[in-house]
Amino acid sequence: MTKKRIFILVLLFHIHNVLFAQFSVNITAPVNTDVCQDTVTFIANTTNGGVPVSGVLYTWNFDDGTKISGTDLDTVKHLFIKGGGFIVRVDAEKVSDKDYALHKMQVSLTANFDGTEATVQEAMCLGQTSGLTGIVKPVTWEYKKDKNIEQNPELVDDTKTYSSIFDYRIFSKADVLSAASDIDTIGIKLEHSNLSNLKIELFCPSGNSIILKDFGGANKYFGNPDNSTAYWYYWTNNPDNGTINSITPSGVSMPEGSYTTEQSFANLAGCPLNGEWIIKVTDNQSLDSGYVYSARFKFNNAILPAQWTFTNTYSQYVWSGPGVSNTLPDGTASATPITKGSSEYKFNVTDNFSCPQDTSIFLQVTPASFTANPTEGPFELEVSFENTTSWANDYLWDFGDGSDKSTEESPTHIYTYPDGRYKVLFTATAFDGCYDTDTITIDVTIPEAVFNEPPNVFSPNGDGFNDFFNLDVEHFASFEGWIYSRWGKLVKKWNTIDEAKNGWDGKIQDSNRDAAPGVYYFYIKAVDYHGQEVFKKGSVQLFR
Repeated sequence: MTKKRIFILVLLFHIHNVLFAQFSVNITAPVNTDVCQDTVTFIANTTNGGVPVSGVLYTWNFDDGTKISGTDLDTVKHLFIKGGGFIVRVDAEKVSDKDYALHKMQVSLTANFDGTEATVQEAMCLGQTSGLTGIVKPVTWEYKKDKNIEQNPELVDDTKTYSSIFDYRIFSKADVLSAASDIDTIGIKLEHSNLSNLKIELFCPSGNSIILKDFGGANKYFGNPDNSTAYWYYWTNNPDNGTINSITPSGVSMPEGSYTTEQSFANLAGCPLNGEWIIKVTDNQSLDSGYVYSARFKFNNAILPAQWTFTNTYSQYVWSGPGVSNTLPDGTASATPITKGSSEYKFNVTDNFSCPQDTSIFLQVTPASFTANPTEGPFELEVSFENTTSWANDYLWDFGDGSDKSTEESPTHIYTYPDGRYKVLFTATAFDGCYDTDTITIDVTIPEAVFNEPPNVFSPNGDGFNDFFNLDVEHFASFEGWIYSRWGKLVKKWNTIDEAKNGWDGKIQDSNRDAAPGVYYFYIKAVDYHGQEVFKKGSVQLFR
């Protein structure tokens, strides 16, 4: 072969590579598109004519609201924190060369464990057993991308333009809008005090746009600004009304419904279907304002790919936790907690993406318990006991003083003489015989005797003032008292403290005769609860 022919062949080969070289990017990893809610590594590969390219600016969009960019950022890690379908997009750009790639991911859905429960819903006794029922239901996800609902109404005025973005990734890269009929519905829900101030546009991913509603038209309302009520307004290929700006009269609300676009959907022919379609609302006047509540963008069903949906199912049921039995194929088990307090029991399953999922149930083991009121005081102490054990059905009280035991739920008991510390033992028993005990100590004391000197004069004349000669005495085991006239005649005898506290009314005992005015003498003989004898004497002047 001559050198001339070789040169021509080499030149032709070079021209072929230059003419047909293509800048392209694709995502080569991960291979498995069914993953758990976890960190996933993505790898992009950019070539030009089959030759790897460096110095490329990569922009990753993970379809969950997060983006990341960087030069030569061909490998990234991303944590998916919720389940569902995600179409990861990477854009590659170097100088004037651009391309993008899509990678569909199915992230394990959070399992629905509704109905998983324990037979013991409240507190239980240590040693009791609770049944565990594990239920997990299949969960289905489907792709929907035709409506944006604002978490809060978005303000629209001359200082703030509203945009709602619909990021489509379900089409092939070569798919473009071929006819007006490819768009089914554009909608927006809003209220505004003057629609003539608004311009509403639709932008396609390539940046081309059409006007849905232009500035101008009658001074009408979108929705009802008086009570902040928003209405839905639509643009379709078969509208019920003309353009919004052609509707009259002024001063009323524009009715909900479908309207004619100012510029045809057909003007967007050739726009790529994948990418960001944007509904934009602009206000050019400062006097009026309003709010957007929601926006809708929907392609014609005829051009949509097959519905994307997937379902997670579950297997390998296992209960785990202290004192748990083997799990039966239907997801049931039993649990006998081994300590008091809260015990966690996990119901573990594995979905069809090989992802573990679980939910927890907590069994509360509470001790026997009761309250006592009061817990200390002088003998003849009346104590009220109250059971506070929720799981108990039978009760046994040992009051610690040798008295009969009680089976009441919340008894009352009187601690009589003598004093001491009494340990109350309470036994609570559940319906299945499981029991537990609790104790409280009751301190019973002997009070000190009280004898306060009585007044030395009284006047039992019935005027309601100082009509009795009373003794101020307390806490004696035995008590006697006598009152004598100055001639030694007994006029009053007390045999108990209560009688002494009731006092002398100035009458001679065992008669209804009034004692004569004068001086009388009293004598007291008592024994306190410590066995000490007490003797008191004194005098009192009786006046009439």
